Amino acid sequence: DDDADFRREIKFPERNLFGRPPTKAEIEARKIDQGDHKGTAGSVYWDLRDGDIAVIAAGGGGSIVNIDALIAFRGKPANYTEHSGNPPREKLKKLTKIVLSRPGLRGCWFVGGTANFTDIYETLMGFVEGLREIKPKPTYPIVIRRGGPRDIEAFEELKRIGKKEGYNFHIFGKETPMTSTAKVMVNLAYGNTHK
Repeated sequence: DDDADFRREIKFPERNLFGRPPTKAEIEARKIDQGDHKGTAGSVYWDLRDGDIAVIAAGGGGSIVNIDALIAFRGKPANYTEHSGNPPREKLKKLTKIVLSRPGLRGCWFVGGTANFTDIYETLMGFVEGLREIKPKPTYPIVIRRGGPRDIEAFEELKRIGKKEGYNFHIFGKETPMTSTAKVMVNLAYGNTHK
């Protein structure tokens, strides 16, 4: 238990869930929430080996279900992360930059359930601010599935931004099951012939 680290006389090298030292991205992601407890956006982040689909998911249980769906459709997640508790847009911007900085990505899946109190507009605008700094290619597929407060406003703004700035957005709301967008993501990232 890392919370008891101060009691230990022997100091062990830091390692993560996979028994390896944390990556640079994992260390940077953890810093997002330090000193700011208004929602979380980087406390839970792991790089996954050999993955090529960036994942920015919302909520713990939903995140795991969605990763399982992505793998079931033969997608290869590049990372595991989740945000929750209505984080401000600045946190989503930082998380997006970390997630999308990995080389060799074939697309990004921004996915989550229908929130009760997370401001969907704010989180998605933070995502866009991160995209603007990373500047993915216009053909780079970005699948978004979200629902909750201000989602319609967010989707309209995403459509406007996508058209004006050349993002390849595929937007789905609460009427579409989360896990079905995993198949959409896989088809866009690898083509319909992906087996």
